[in-house]
Amino acid sequence: MNIGKLTDEQLEDLVLSRLPKLSENTLSGAGIGADCAWVKVGENLMVTSSDPITAGGAKAGTLAIHVSCNDIAACGIHPTGILIVIIAPPSASEEDIKDIVVQASDEAKALGVDIVGGHTEVSGAVNNFIVISTAYGIAAKGCSVPLGKAMPGDKLILTKTAAIEGTYIVANEHADKIRGKVSEEHITEALGYSELISVVKEGSLCGKLKSSTGKVREDGFFYSAVDLMHDVTEGGVFGAAFEMADFSNCGVVLDKSKVPFTECSRAICSALDLDPFRLISSGALMIATPEADRIISNLKLNGVEACVIGEFTDSGRKEYIDLDGKIKILPPPAADEIYKV
Repeated sequence: MNIGKLTDEQLEDLVLSRLPKLSENTLSGAGIGADCAWVKVGENLMVTSSDPITAGGAKAGTLAIHVSCNDIAACGIHPTGILIVIIAPPSASEEDIKDIVVQASDEAKALGVDIVGGHTEVSGAVNNFIVISTAYGIAAKGCSVPLGKAMPGDKLILTKTAAIEGTYIVANEHADKIRGKVSEEHITEALGYSELISVVKEGSLCGKLKSSTGKVREDGFFYSAVDLMHDVTEGGVFGAAFEMADFSNCGVVLDKSKVPFTECSRAICSALDLDPFRLISSGALMIATPEADRIISNLKLNGVEACVIGEFTDSGRKEYIDLDGKIKILPPPAADEIYKV
């Protein structure tokens, strides 16, 4: 099989179609385009998600906290706690394990998230560190939560810039492959992108912003001003846009010319012939909303840059406007560009 995430077809056939029926306490499970499950806990709701770090290298502990906490934030909820599983290769030292734990602890403390448990072992089944994190958050009754799917007419917003995590991973793990092809200033800048990988701030901000319609769900929760959010992980901007539309049973048109990248990301992707639109981009958050101006204004007031890069449609087609202005088919998610490095 190919390295990387399963295709949507494989995921449906090999995994999702074989899972048991959900109980009445689980409002929705994770699926294609939705990384989190929503579970009733008394009058409150708990949202939870798991993610592995397989290509994080020396910063696996840092990334493990952010990828799972980002999923919770993409539901408009601030993460409460996290569990971490560390599988170390036999070649690892005690210092290596300690470094990962310290990294994770530092990031969790900065986000205000408790590390409540997990597991650590050394296994000959792996050649490199694998760190798996499971995060959760609680939505108290009366707060606002997203609708849960994008709607035709919703604008597609991207926060920060695309290719953040991929740029960082290349500079941190494969600097030898770009040194001499890009400036040292760009490598230094890319190493600092580890500070940009969290979307907890923007996700929480958007989740708290109640819909201007004032609508209340049957369970007493308000609808937020965003319909659906998705952090941009493996598969990059293209993959995230496709997954959001597919999950929502609607179409999407993404405009490549409106997707922001730093010059640093462009330079590093060019040096390694990587497609930045398909490169892992943790740190960027995609938002489907009927109130784009209000969302962007609120984010910018809180120091988060954001812009509209597309729109959801009722056509059912997943498309993108290429840089030459031609409309093309948006491909389904495939192996991330980072695996080419």
